[in-house]
Amino acid sequence: MKKVVYTLIVMVLLVTLAACNSKESTTSQSEEKEPKKEEKVKKDKEANKKTEEIDKDYPPVPTTFSESAEYPTIGEFSGNEYEKGFTGEEDIKKKLDSLPTLTEESSKEDIEKMQRYVYSLFKEDLTKVDVPIDQWKSMQFEDPNGKEGELQLKENYNVAILLDSSGSMGKVENGKTRMELAKDAIQQFVKDLPENANVSLRVYGHVGTGSDKDKKSSCSKIEEVYPFGNYDEGKFSEALNQFEPAGWTPMAKAIDEVKADFQQYDGKQNTNIIYVVSDGVETCNGDPVKAAKSLADSNISPVLNIIGYQVDNEGLAQLKEMADASGGNYINARSHDDLVTEFKQTADMAKVWSQWHEDSVKALNDLHETIRDQLNVWNEVQRDNNQREYSNLQTAVNYLHDQEIWDVRVYLDSIDLYRHNYLNIGDESREKFLELSDINTDTFLEKHDEITDRFLESDD
Repeated sequence: MKKVVYTLIVMVLLVTLAACNSKESTTSQSEEKEPKKEEKVKKDKEANKKTEEIDKDYPPVPTTFSESAEYPTIGEFSGNEYEKGFTGEEDIKKKLDSLPTLTEESSKEDIEKMQRYVYSLFKEDLTKVDVPIDQWKSMQFEDPNGKEGELQLKENYNVAILLDSSGSMGKVENGKTRMELAKDAIQQFVKDLPENANVSLRVYGHVGTGSDKDKKSSCSKIEEVYPFGNYDEGKFSEALNQFEPAGWTPMAKAIDEVKADFQQYDGKQNTNIIYVVSDGVETCNGDPVKAAKSLADSNISPVLNIIGYQVDNEGLAQLKEMADASGGNYINARSHDDLVTEFKQTADMAKVWSQWHEDSVKALNDLHETIRDQLNVWNEVQRDNNQREYSNLQTAVNYLHDQEIWDVRVYLDSIDLYRHNYLNIGDESREKFLELSDINTDTFLEKHDEITDRFLESDD
């Protein structure tokens, strides 16, 4: 009886243990199935995401530069050259491996969809030109402010001074001779001229004496003591100091000689300013009125300034007549200050126009160089981006073909499509670059000619 009871107890225990093991096993299996289910859901979501990405309606592959610049997105794999060993190579391969297989049996729509998708992955950032070419339209150059009839300088600026050194210039005014005061005014004048100005200094009446026996030699000698050229302070001072008031007044001969020497400086390209400084009348039997008119009517087209310095009534009448006959200016300088003031007005105006010309040319050069440099940078960026885009697309298509994802027909059609895109965009961006470069250069030259024409205008 005890044996039977024991056996029953053992059986109950075994059943209980089996039930517990079964329950634990069921729980364990349930717990194992749960993460697998989550993983599957996750994979399904990723797969759906890839499918959605591929199935998205991507824009057509651009066939023009404008279309490429307006393409709505920049490729996920743009900006780097896709080649073996590249950091993102595996990511690109995974993306390409996920594409559906395409053969010549595939529909045209499916092939085109995948070509668009692959293009979108490698689309580079091409941009329309953004260079300040429009600034040329607003670039205007106003003339320096000045009164009507004021001197307008041309590109080449030449000054000739004819200084009377006859005996009467030795008269003393306020402790100094007229000659000393005139030299001082002239020295100040040439110092203030623009650096590119050419200067010539001629003297007459500085030979012999005022006696009849010296008249012939005095009237025949006109000397260019400072040869035509740029101003050199030391040499000019030395030239001024080598003569003193002496003899007669061959004013007409001095004007004739400067006319002969200045024939090569045509008034169309040169501003020729001629000063005749005298304190009296012609005393060498010449006709200074006729000489002044002949000078004014020559190709030199000078601005003739006749300065009467401390002249008497007879001298004043003749000098005014010279100015009237030549269309020149007569200035009656009664003192050293008057003489300095007259010279200074011309020097100041010369500076104003010289600075205007310098500033205008600099502004033109600066804008031309800025636009040129920016166009070069833009062109290089478009060229490099276009080249990289095509290179990456080639590599991608080759990979798809090698992996037998795209068959040879799809491969060849895609290569042809991307090459056509590459060549068209490259040609159009290059043409745009050349077009804008020509506009930049042509407009620069037009503006430069406009400034030059301003210099070449007479001051009528």
